[in-house]
Amino acid sequence: MDRILVKNITILSLILGFALGILAPIPFIGMIMLFILLLGSAPLVMVYLIMDGKLELTTTKDSILTGALTGFMTNITFSIAYCVVMVILSKGFHYTPNFFLTAMIENSPVWLLGTFIIFLGVLCATTNAFAGFATYYIINLIRDIYENNHKDN
Repeated sequence: MDRILVKNITILSLILGFALGILAPIPFIGMIMLFILLLGSAPLVMVYLIMDGKLELTTTKDSILTGALTGFMTNITFSIAYCVVMVILSKGFHYTPNFFLTAMIENSPVWLLGTFIIFLGVLCATTNAFAGFATYYIINLIRDIYENNHKDN
């Protein structure tokens, strides 16, 4: 992987994480955003970059590294945006969609929040590495089926 590709993956992951973090405090949408964060961010970024022509997955190693990088960076931005939104909602509007997380964000020391965010980042990197791996095989399966059906042309 070259630096430009890593930069593109990182920027798209940061944008996706910020959007998910802003939308996560909405009561029923929050669970969908969390599911996208845990399993869907790597396939979204990978498919977008493949459709844009900037990413060519040649090995499983590329797909796993892309998924892990996407998952970690998305989680970091998601956590920062979510913490800021939760503090604004709690302090400014006295509204907490999740009392436990709001209490943890407001009352925990910064080092504990940082440790928790890094732990969740590793978890998201692992799950998105698997999702990137699965995306690689699904894309290759679709490509093989297409080539077999259009062999005569």
